[in-house]
Amino acid sequence: MDRFLELDPEYCDRETARFHIVPIPYEGTVCFQKGTARGPEAILEVSDQIEHMDEEFQIEYFKEGIATWPYLPPQFSPEAEINLIEQEIGARDLFRPDRFPIFLGGEHSITPPLVRVAAQKYPNLSVLQFDAHSDLRNEFEPGGIWSHACAMRRVLETTPHLVQVGIRSFSEEDPVACPDRVKKFITPNMIEDDFAGSLAAILAQLTDHVYITFDMDAFDPAIAPGVGTPEPGGLTWRQCTRILRAVFESGKTVVGADVMETMPLNNGKGTEYVAARLVEKIITYATAKSANRRIS
Repeated sequence: MDRFLELDPEYCDRETARFHIVPIPYEGTVCFQKGTARGPEAILEVSDQIEHMDEEFQIEYFKEGIATWPYLPPQFSPEAEINLIEQEIGARDLFRPDRFPIFLGGEHSITPPLVRVAAQKYPNLSVLQFDAHSDLRNEFEPGGIWSHACAMRRVLETTPHLVQVGIRSFSEEDPVACPDRVKKFITPNMIEDDFAGSLAAILAQLTDHVYITFDMDAFDPAIAPGVGTPEPGGLTWRQCTRILRAVFESGKTVVGADVMETMPLNNGKGTEYVAARLVEKIITYATAKSANRRIS
């Protein structure tokens, strides 16, 4: 099995590592281009090309330990997949102060059960979603209410504290069924026109405990073309990392994260490499916060 960064065994011990990578290669409700089930493996495969020194903080971010778990086996139905995720992740006790889980998808339908498990430990949890799509439909085929197009509607059944960043595609159902949510979209245009104001709005809506879910199509397709539904006009790498860094430095506690919807392409490995680097930045920001370091 591939390990994130292919670290030496001393840094991969599940008992002592702070960071825990969990691959979940599921894509049972994809409605356009298929291939996200191969995303976790592709991310892990390219991760050994990443330098172990972060360029912003100039720290060796891996030294708190990064354990990679075996792949969670895909199930025969969305309901079975969701039940397995809740049971397995709950049993592994990854949401606790001395551990930081990062889940690799797979399609976005696997985020709601992860949020439910996190919310059992952190009842006032907020969710920070980076995404091109709102995912607020109540039902969509295939998958019905468990479709990846309904992922954030299901998240809202666990917590009302949902902050959506990068949204530039949503259905006519969304403003009718979830009017407050649509009014709070932080779009790429808003971020480009007023980054400081957009960042302030994001931080103001988050609670003290935050779960981050990152759909790779939040990025502009020029950065990450390997996604199921690429939408033009997306976020830049710099915009996303500045927002992530600000959330970690804000005093809020990020309790875990996921990186979803990477669809490997046959003519390159760019998107999975960007995804792996995104995982690295999340680990770095969490490590720097615990060490009380700030970017100069």
